[in-house]
Amino acid sequence: MALARLFLNTGLRMVYPFAPAFARGLGVPIEAIYQLIVIRSFAGFLSPLFSPLSERYGRVPVLTFSMLLFGAGCLVVVFWPTYIALGITLMLISVAKIVYDPAMQSYISERVPYAQRGKAISVTELAWAGALLIGGPLLSLTIVRQGWRAPFFWLGVLGLLAAVVVWRSITRTHTPAAGGAVTLRQTASVIRRHRVIWAAMAYITLTMTASETLLIVFGDWMESTFGLGLVALGFSAGVIGLAEATGELSTGWAVDRFGKRPIVVSTGLLNALAMLLLPFVSVTLPLAQVSYFAVFFLFEMAIVGSVPLMTELVPSARAVVMSAVIAAMALGRVLGAWLGPQLFAAWGFSANGVAAGVLMGAGVLILALWVHEHKEEKRGGL
Repeated sequence: MALARLFLNTGLRMVYPFAPAFARGLGVPIEAIYQLIVIRSFAGFLSPLFSPLSERYGRVPVLTFSMLLFGAGCLVVVFWPTYIALGITLMLISVAKIVYDPAMQSYISERVPYAQRGKAISVTELAWAGALLIGGPLLSLTIVRQGWRAPFFWLGVLGLLAAVVVWRSITRTHTPAAGGAVTLRQTASVIRRHRVIWAAMAYITLTMTASETLLIVFGDWMESTFGLGLVALGFSAGVIGLAEATGELSTGWAVDRFGKRPIVVSTGLLNALAMLLLPFVSVTLPLAQVSYFAVFFLFEMAIVGSVPLMTELVPSARAVVMSAVIAAMALGRVLGAWLGPQLFAAWGFSANGVAAGVLMGAGVLILALWVHEHKEEKRGGL
């Protein structure tokens, strides 16, 4: 299940370091690739529409379907190498992810007690870091040797194989819901009745906007400022992946030991400060890499630490809550994907850092004041 998510996340994230390569391959300006990133992020708003699927049909069938969609989506641009096809591919990858993640997180939450859930979820979150730590360097080599479409071919094949493995290896113990949140109207009703979900969505939206504001211009900034080639860009992206992996492993231990909210609030505030300082201390390539490492280490702790917290906001409708969170992530990515290039073009990378720091700090404040676990369920853990 985590390996399948690694493929999904790699397909989603590879566009950031390799946006210049995709633009050159298609013969379009890099701004055109940024536009596709904005458009594909809108797919996340469909998450509340798809979240009832795993409640109605079971977790494993939905997980399998999402991997089939991912594999087929990646192959679209392989056989039809055009700008429009790349947009379709990126959109299908994004839809596959928003179908997969709520089902996976609900599957884990049903089997792992809240007191140990931070560790369990942090293991699956390693797939997010692995997308850049493993996928970044490997895909840069495939592009150099086989062309810009090669990553989509290999991810498409791996995605289809993963669908088979998921279907045959994961235990089917979920009983489809008889009266749970299985329709769009019921999903909307759950979100409307629980204000804590709105606060959680605000936190996620602001923090994801902050991250995206920095990440979307990563490849362009590193290439233009330090003159990095394609392979060097892939390995530089791996530095971010290493930071995220370290953050995820640290989070799994810390949140179950010291509490979810204290870890999220403290690391989130430190992350806001690191984002503010990032452009001003990154005067050489080694300093830039160390600074990016610090930013995404702290960001990953703040985000991954919040996931088990989110699973206990409304325990009776976990899939709905997580789909709302994913929709908020999509909104954050849309805003950041639009804002990041605008700031970078007008005022340079320093503006990206300042904006990201302010947004991150605002999101952490909202979580500290208004996001709390469901009291009855909280008794069983931290």
